[in-house]
Amino acid sequence: MLSDDDLFADVSRRKAEGRDFQKPLGELVFRWRDASTTVVRRVQGAFMRGSPDDVDEIFQDAAAKFMSRGLDQFRGVSELVPGKAASPRTFFLRIVKHCAIDRYRRQREELDEGPREGEDEREESVAEGNRAVAHARAAAEAREADEEYWAAFRRLEVEHPNEAAAWELYHHQDLDDHEEVARRLGITVVNSYKRVSRAQAWLKAYVLEARQEEGQ
Repeated sequence: MLSDDDLFADVSRRKAEGRDFQKPLGELVFRWRDASTTVVRRVQGAFMRGSPDDVDEIFQDAAAKFMSRGLDQFRGVSELVPGKAASPRTFFLRIVKHCAIDRYRRQREELDEGPREGEDEREESVAEGNRAVAHARAAAEAREADEEYWAAFRRLEVEHPNEAAAWELYHHQDLDDHEEVARRLGITVVNSYKRVSRAQAWLKAYVLEARQEEGQ
């Protein structure tokens, strides 16, 4: 299987040659689906709104923007560290983050708006009430998902500290670079990949187990 960089190079080559590149691009962004979910949940936690159902819409929005504009904008250079190479995955996750921020910023602004001139006061009150209820429900769902994740991560730290350390660097500190994770932990890049992958699997298992216990 091609690496992310090789697959992205194939996408760029196809685009430059005027050939269809949607299939390899779709395969590429699908690899980043789980990482996108983590990014969206962080934004939801920061804005205290949103629900798990939003993830798919934000992911699709980001993929569309990556296809229409992102491919031309990506320069392969980090915006945070001058001279350092940037990966297409990091670039895409930044698009996901901005899509999520824009979504919840708009929602917050809509909730903050007062009645508009010429609208029936009763209808506006009902609409505001419905938005308030939806906002409260979405915020509760986001908090619940966030609590589930952090409970699972705390368990990971206890039961699998090596995997937790790699996950902390790669996701929580946004290194998004296995070479840098490996350097900081004093391990090989291959081991960094393995630890992050195992951490993801354990986190999913912990969340599922917790939900099953609650349903009993």
